[in-house]
Amino acid sequence: MNIRGGFLVCTVVFLCTLAARADLSDLTINCDKKKFEDKAAPHGPAHHEEHIKTEQWGFGVTLENRSLKPLAGLDVEYIIFYKHEQLGVKGPGKKSRLQGKSSIPSLGSLAKTTFDTESVPLTSAALVGSAPGSDYYFANGAKPTTHDTMRGIWIRVYQNGKVIADYSTPTELSQSEKWDEK
Repeated sequence: MNIRGGFLVCTVVFLCTLAARADLSDLTINCDKKKFEDKAAPHGPAHHEEHIKTEQWGFGVTLENRSLKPLAGLDVEYIIFYKHEQLGVKGPGKKSRLQGKSSIPSLGSLAKTTFDTESVPLTSAALVGSAPGSDYYFANGAKPTTHDTMRGIWIRVYQNGKVIADYSTPTELSQSEKWDEK
């Protein structure tokens, strides 16, 4: 057997070994924050001293099967974590969460699929004329502006009821928060 033939045999044996031992941990997950749409809040008599802007934000999720085996019947569950601040209220914002799910019927070997999560409304609000030196302020000392923030996402992928992948961004989110079991 020549060198080229020996290399080919070794490569085939190596790939067969990888295929035989490829397990479900070869599923990678990536997420990107994504803006969905803008909605202007109605300005009636109750809001004439406020400027409010609401945007819909969520995540674009990519699942990649890095193994040589196709995956079937995947159920994806996620929790989006965000913080809501209320204009005129003193103190830290309220931590909130939105749970959702998606199903992936099949994901071929070395294939990718993407989906969008549900969106959450993130609001920015300010007193009109709340620039430094203006006459508008809250008597209780609350900040004249608020900004809701996206804290992150935690995703679990299930196959036949068993967790096969777990991902969070930021990574410490999975240590500081609790997953709500069914």
